[in-house]
Amino acid sequence: MAELHTTITEHPAMSRLRIVLVRPQVAGNIGAVARLMENFEAGALYLVDPQADAFSPEALRRSAHGARRLQEARVVRELNEALEGAGLCIGATRRVGPTHQAEDLNPREMAEVVRQRIGEGDVALLFGSEDNGLAREDLLACDTIVRIPAGTHYPTLNLSHAVAICLYEVFVTLTGGPLPEKSINRPAEAADAAMMNRLTEKLQHALSTIGYLRPEKPDHLMFPIRHILSRANLSRAEAQILIGLAQQIDEFARYEK
Repeated sequence: MAELHTTITEHPAMSRLRIVLVRPQVAGNIGAVARLMENFEAGALYLVDPQADAFSPEALRRSAHGARRLQEARVVRELNEALEGAGLCIGATRRVGPTHQAEDLNPREMAEVVRQRIGEGDVALLFGSEDNGLAREDLLACDTIVRIPAGTHYPTLNLSHAVAICLYEVFVTLTGGPLPEKSINRPAEAADAAMMNRLTEKLQHALSTIGYLRPEKPDHLMFPIRHILSRANLSRAEAQILIGLAQQIDEFARYEK
């Protein structure tokens, strides 16, 4: 087991960046990510439905001095559990397809978005499994998407390498100068990423029930809707109103049928 030690955090803003691994499959990658988090002073590590043993000898070996990150990792079954309390959710993907961003961000642009929003609360950075990445349901939970540019011949990066690139860019950006003050346009009781994800799910279900979504192409509408919701900066009360509205539409439509 790697020797444990206590790290003095010199950059408190980095501690508000949580790394969320969704269905990771390789213990060594989980360990390598833990090491990277120690390198760049990132915050909590969340493992959503891990398919590998995060506390195996291989994971501990790869974590090196980041072993304590594994011991403190929060293992959850559902993505929403990892998003509770996060004000912004960013998903990393190599997939090309419909998204809720007119232009997806590269890692440097993503880091600037983090700099602008980190003062408002935790930022969750999502990475998918080694074989399939983030599923569409995971991407729908995200406020924005980051793609890492790579050669077209083989653009797929190892999970830990993708995390390294993103953490490096965020670290350089957050430690390079003063952070902006908390946005005056952000509600004091803003809806967190978990609540926004629940709202998106309720809206999708309601729109499907009334036949407004095309079953074969739901993403063409749902991703733009998610983008609209992200830009709205909803408060918890406002999000709850929309959740209730979606539930009523769904129940009424099913009753009428």
